Amino acid sequence: MAATPLAIATIAGDGTGPEVTAEAVKVLAAVSQLEGFEYSLEPLDWGGDRYLRTGEIIPEGGLDLLRSKDAVFLGAIGHPDVPPGVLEKGLLLELRFKLDQYINLRPVKLLPGVETPLAGRGPDDIDFVVVRENTEDLYCGVGGYLKKDTPDEVAVQQAVYTRKGCERCIRWAFEYTRQRNSSRKSPRSIPTSRPTTTTSMLVACGW
Repeated sequence: MAATPLAIATIAGDGTGPEVTAEAVKVLAAVSQLEGFEYSLEPLDWGGDRYLRTGEIIPEGGLDLLRSKDAVFLGAIGHPDVPPGVLEKGLLLELRFKLDQYINLRPVKLLPGVETPLAGRGPDDIDFVVVRENTEDLYCGVGGYLKKDTPDEVAVQQAVYTRKGCERCIRWAFEYTRQRNSSRKSPRSIPTSRPTTTTSMLVACGW
């Protein structure tokens, strides 16, 4: 067993969040036995129910508490009795920005015995990871309204890409690919196909 147990905070959140988090904890327990490490969990009741009860989303000292942890398990955010955007901005995006969680890592792996709509493909063929920047683009919330609540209302939302944001994400993806240690795998840049100029070049070239 590892000498120092991993300290993990769990934020089950709302909706299916508690159910998803409970299953994730089961997986963690199984993996810890296979890999030989110990851990401790600290459940946090942050979410819609707490907000409706106390009026606060993240309690005082909450961010410092998370900074002291090795990891955070977050279930789902969004409560039917809380206006849209309140929890999403106050908890989900707040954690991303204040903790600088700039990597959105999405493993894609076909497990043995699971069917796939791709004919003739198996687990050896479908095994890749999507690396996405997690704190810029439309998450920055740059924009506003013109002539709000009138027939001429216009909403504008700007996507923000900084050189630092692009570069560190691209470098992270390359380093992660090296760690995966497979000659078959190499990073691929897949910018969306839109008729833009400056931002498309920034994302595609990494600058």
